[in-house]
Amino acid sequence: MQPTWLSTLAWVSLAVGVVSFVIVLVDTYVYGHRQPARVMEIVWLVTVLYVGPVAVRLYWNWGRPESLAPPPQRDRPHRGTIVTQVSRCGAHCALGFVVAEVALYGFDLPRSALWIDYVGDYLMAVTIAVLFRLFEGPRRSLAQVWRALATVVKVELVTITAFEVALFAWLTLAHHMVFPEPHLRLDNPTFWFAGQIGLIAGFITAWPAASWQLGRGTSVTAR
Repeated sequence: MQPTWLSTLAWVSLAVGVVSFVIVLVDTYVYGHRQPARVMEIVWLVTVLYVGPVAVRLYWNWGRPESLAPPPQRDRPHRGTIVTQVSRCGAHCALGFVVAEVALYGFDLPRSALWIDYVGDYLMAVTIAVLFRLFEGPRRSLAQVWRALATVVKVELVTITAFEVALFAWLTLAHHMVFPEPHLRLDNPTFWFAGQIGLIAGFITAWPAASWQLGRGTSVTAR
């Protein structure tokens, strides 16, 4: 059984994420600050859910202005482009983490087989990235699926991989050293708190990767 203070901290952290989520949700759909690219509305909502108030500030600085007066991509400040790149790739990884962990939980896999979780998380993150690209386009076809996959590989895969490596490193550390007994389960808030920490670590780690990709002339807007 986890100590009371840890469970309390987990609940508080999750609650802060939910409050941050509601703030951006209301600003987007009640006050009408819709994003030019609709998938970015999902991206910002997912980002604030695990990063919390810091991500709300990032949204206020770089996300909300896009809804007020969408500038040409070339006029966006370099830092704003990096924030968008990291947030987008982070949303893929966060959604991939949640979907894969919930799906694999039903198979009751041994907790020693962490690599199965990691493969599932990574593949799901890439799949979600492709789906985001696909639904941004005007048409849905097999050719568009391959084009979306090619764009993800060219534009986002390095950043996604950097994010996932940090996430997996933290989850391994948490499993073997931080929370060795009892092992965390999905029905325990501490599991999702640990996931938040890993996702934040991934967000920070992905920043240099995104900056490097932008330096090579690739960004989230590539088609």
